[in-house]
Amino acid sequence: MIKEIEALMVHWGEQMRERGQGGGLGSQMGAIIEWGGAPPRGTPGSRVLGGAGGGIDHIASEVQAAVAELERSGRAPLARLALERYCAMTTIREQMKAVGIAEGADRTYRNWVDRLHQQVLLILTLRSGSTRGYPVGLQTNRHLKVATGVSKAIGIPRAL
Repeated sequence: MIKEIEALMVHWGEQMRERGQGGGLGSQMGAIIEWGGAPPRGTPGSRVLGGAGGGIDHIASEVQAAVAELERSGRAPLARLALERYCAMTTIREQMKAVGIAEGADRTYRNWVDRLHQQVLLILTLRSGSTRGYPVGLQTNRHLKVATGVSKAIGIPRAL
């Protein structure tokens, strides 16, 4: 288990349970129908939305995107484990049953959780676009000059 990823996924599960996937504000037409006309306005000025329908935060949405990527890329059982473990908070026995792990295979379950954390870490790293300041993925380094040999006169590598 990767402690940092566990913490992120627990946060994601809390956000999903509290705020759900849907974000945004209520519709104006719905408010007009509900109040039978213009709804009461309250005090003027801006307000912090907080938990009032603002949806999940950025960190949780990145974890949600990583879990969705697992599902799309043929690793649906891992995505199912994530949903069961962190969002639904089912028992370990129910989680194992949901993903097809034999009852009593404790070590296998822990391996699945570890694999889930590794995959989420990999996807989050790729989504962030860098690892410790270095670009991830295929890079065209045309601006770099490559030493191809040594200058005969002073022994300094030559650039193309």
